[in-house]
Amino acid sequence: MRNPWRQSDSPWRGRGVARGAIVGCALGGLMLGWVAGVVAQPPLPPPTTLPAPPAVDHRSPVPADAPHKPARERFAIPNPDRNLFTAIEDFKPVASEADNALEYLAWCEFLLHARQFTAAELEEAGLRSLYAIDLIKPLRGVYRQQLIRFDGRLTSLRRLEAPQFLTDVPEVYEARFVPLGESPLTPVAIVFFDLPEAWAALRRHNFREWMPADAWIQAAGYYFKTMTVPGPNGDIFVPLLAGKSITPLAHEPVAPGSDPTKIDKNKKIFSFIRDKVKIANRPQLNDFTSPWEEAAAYDRVLLHAARFSAEELEKYAQTGVRYADLFLDSSAAGYRLDLIKFEGRLISLRRFETGPEVQAAGITHYYEGWLIPADEYGGYPLCIVFTEPLEGLQPTGRVNQWVTFAGYSFKKLRYESAEIDPENPERRLDKYAPLLIGKRPIARRDPSQTSPFTWGAFLNTSVVFAVVLIAAGGGLAWWYRRGDRQAKAAVNHARNRNPFETPVSPSADWQS
Repeated sequence: MRNPWRQSDSPWRGRGVARGAIVGCALGGLMLGWVAGVVAQPPLPPPTTLPAPPAVDHRSPVPADAPHKPARERFAIPNPDRNLFTAIEDFKPVASEADNALEYLAWCEFLLHARQFTAAELEEAGLRSLYAIDLIKPLRGVYRQQLIRFDGRLTSLRRLEAPQFLTDVPEVYEARFVPLGESPLTPVAIVFFDLPEAWAALRRHNFREWMPADAWIQAAGYYFKTMTVPGPNGDIFVPLLAGKSITPLAHEPVAPGSDPTKIDKNKKIFSFIRDKVKIANRPQLNDFTSPWEEAAAYDRVLLHAARFSAEELEKYAQTGVRYADLFLDSSAAGYRLDLIKFEGRLISLRRFETGPEVQAAGITHYYEGWLIPADEYGGYPLCIVFTEPLEGLQPTGRVNQWVTFAGYSFKKLRYESAEIDPENPERRLDKYAPLLIGKRPIARRDPSQTSPFTWGAFLNTSVVFAVVLIAAGGGLAWWYRRGDRQAKAAVNHARNRNPFETPVSPSADWQS
């Protein structure tokens, strides 16, 4: 039986081929038409490219910096951790190249680094929060290589041969000065390149020959080391700076602003003041083990107050500050080193010797007094310390004088009172009192007195008045008796006269 679906046998075989050709042609035409249409269309625009997001802006729109304040990084000595600087030895002269080549090269590098700046730039950028004693005690290592500025009193200068390492510099100069508010026992030395014309006469002196000077200066340089040098009464310690020059000043430096008595609270040493403790004994300058910071701060405030008169301190002092403001822990620290004026009764006064540093500044004694402020209870006194005696009062203990006093609030002092400790009868009770440091109390009239005259003055006045009355009474009695005798003589003369004689003037008879 034949398969009806075989193409060869199918009646649709020839027709299918024809239809397939027709369909293929149609599909080919459609494809060619589509391609032609695509080619004929205008080209598509390129895809839109979005802008890249901006980088993060790390700049502050309003920088919180000070005007014209140079960046300290610009003045820093490069690579401060090099072994070169570990060879620096304190309490010796600057080493020669033969004795200590590394220290010698370190000193030359300090000088070369300072040389590239102007003196004004170094003075503006220099650290101002240090006293000279900070560069003597063990903390000095923290400040090595630091750029430091001092204002002070120039005492002497000299010429020095420049190190051979500095081939283009024939000489350098050294100045010794006492920083403002410091002791003459703690001077500072600075070596520099440019000699101001004010001291041009130094060029006529031999190398290493000191020329005396007396002027106020500004000086800024890099702290290199502390040397031991001969002093008037033994060796003293002198911090050494490397700088560009020194700047003469027309007058003694004063605090910026309208208050010349203001003390710089930013000095590092004042951060060591501690409340509710006694002031530690003052160690010697060569004592590097005992606590020294607070005692040194105490001496610096004493020296600062001594620069002004008692009247000047009262002029610029705050008024209206209460005892409680300096006693309460919550507010006492806020008044630290403020100049404050109190009025009240001075009840105790004693005198003590100052330490060597203060004595070197010409202040041999200080006075400690206890002052009961006006409108305060007698058991709550202030401790006042000053350097000028109060005229008419002997510093032997108990006194009774109404005064005003302006002083710098130093701390809340712990002291041993006269009261017996109830828990331990063998010892006295510790108490606390605000401590103020100034120049001198000023005696005032006691407001509790109803009359400006004292009882002694009243007695003296009464005696004088009585003597005057007695003298006046005696004089009047003598005058009246003399007149009475004259009148009686005239009456007797008139009674005995012959009425028939020529009249004679009575006065002529009295005068005979």
